[in-house]
Amino acid sequence: MDTSFRPTRRIIVVLDLAGFAKSFQTQSDEKMAAFVHDYYVACEQAITRHGGEVIKFIGDACLAVFPTELAKSAVDASVELHATVATLSGQHQIPSALGANLHLASAIEGEFGVGTSKRRDIIGRGVNQTFLLGRGTGIRISEPVYRALPSSARSPWNKHKPPAVYHLDAPEGIYEGLGKTPASNALRW
Repeated sequence: MDTSFRPTRRIIVVLDLAGFAKSFQTQSDEKMAAFVHDYYVACEQAITRHGGEVIKFIGDACLAVFPTELAKSAVDASVELHATVATLSGQHQIPSALGANLHLASAIEGEFGVGTSKRRDIIGRGVNQTFLLGRGTGIRISEPVYRALPSSARSPWNKHKPPAVYHLDAPEGIYEGLGKTPASNALRW
């Protein structure tokens, strides 16, 4: 194994724009590019201001990490970005909303690739599990992130099982990546 790879434990954040692909059906590439640029800027600013680091962007997705002791900051950055994306969507007249998954897990960080494609990245089961928390609009946090939050920051979160996923906003889509459907009587915050 390459010695530049190192095990780490982080709050892993995956951000995605719900409705992004559909918007390309009615919007020009130039208009979508301007929207994505503003979204990238907003992600970089919110994540770094709250103590995190953007690992990479790809299309409408952002992968970021936070130190484990900054669980509340990671959640705060995601909540801030949820509101910012709503504002950007209105400004650009592009229907879109933020979906965010947060998970506290182990992974491997390092430089991957060779030559000009060599990039710092984070990979592992923990990253994959973050993607599997769900998709669609809203903010979803795993049980480990929920437990890392101070007690005072836990009350707004609604728990759904299995697996234990806590969400803000509508639960629609919360289980889509897991082949399940939300309970018809799911609570909303």
